[in-house]
Order: sequence, then structure tokens, then C-alpha cells
Amino acid sequence: MSENRGSVVLTEKVDIDELAAVYRRVHAADLHLTDHSDPSVEDRLRWTAEAPGFQAALGYVDGELVGSVMGCPLPPETLWWRDMTDVNDPDLVAEWDGRTFAICEAFVDPAQQRHRLGVRMVAELLDQRKEERVSLAVAETNTRVWHALQRLRFEHVGDLIPFPGWRPHRMLVRALPLSSSR
Repeated sequence: MSENRGSVVLTEKVDIDELAAVYRRVHAADLHLTDHSDPSVEDRLRWTAEAPGFQAALGYVDGELVGSVMGCPLPPETLWWRDMTDVNDPDLVAEWDGRTFAICEAFVDPAQQRHRLGVRMVAELLDQRKEERVSLAVAETNTRVWHALQRLRFEHVGDLIPFPGWRPHRMLVRALPLSSSR
């Protein structure tokens, strides 16, 4: 058996259908949940890929796409922070050009999840970003990802329900670059 840990490619163009197939493998047990069906996976991936400043880190093992971390810079008029609860600092939700890169989607094929490919994709994507910080939302029940992000020093800043009918998500923020001691 190969010990190939995979490769990471940064890109501004993605194949939505190929990504959706990986997403469905990753979330096979949860596809019945509204979080994974409304809006559709293809629509969510397309919205992110069409956003100004979009960038993705794609993970490959033996030439096969097995994961992605994708996002875009938040514009000043963003709705990213809408409906977030427990905001103690109003400056937290203020946006300006160059302030926040949002990770909108992140997933790794279950067969590759113990090889730190997801962490490598996050690091390679974020280490070259020029924004001040990064933000993402993680479902409260996704404890594996929650713990991994805590090890990367992401801070829980509030909770929200991203779309009607979705499970509650934790909103996380961290200063960039990742390699910084900030």
C-alpha cells in the first residue's frame, strides 16, 4: 500500500461537478440534512467559485481529487455575519476591503482524513493570503473539525444558523498568516 500523503494545488478555477462528487462522498451519511441539500451542493460550490477573489486549495492523492478548501475575501457589504449571536465586540463584524478571507467550503474524502491533507490545504491556501484574518463556520456537531481548528488557534466568536433549517454553526476567526505568532 502506498504511503502517498497527497499533493495540494492552489487554483482560481474548479470543476463544480467533480467537487460535488467528492463532497457527496464526504457527507454521505448527512445528505438527508437540510445543511447538505438546500441550497444544493452545486449551487453553494458555484456561488463560492464565482465570488470575486475566489481561490481554492485542491487535494489530490494518486492523481484523484479527494478534497478542497475554498473561499473568497469578504466585501464591506457582506452578509457573512448576519444573525450571529453572542457578539460582544461590534468591531468584530465590521468589514473593509482586505480584512477577512472567508472559507466557505472545506471537505476531505473520509479515506484521506487521517493524513492531515485538510490541514495542509488550509495552510497552503491561507499562508499566501493578504487579508488580516480568516473566518469560517463549522456545524456544532462536527467535533473532529472543531478540534482541528482549535489546534490551529481559531477562536470561537459566536454562533449562527447559515441558512433557514440548517443546524447551528460555530463562527470562528483567526489572524493571518497562519504561520504568524499573532
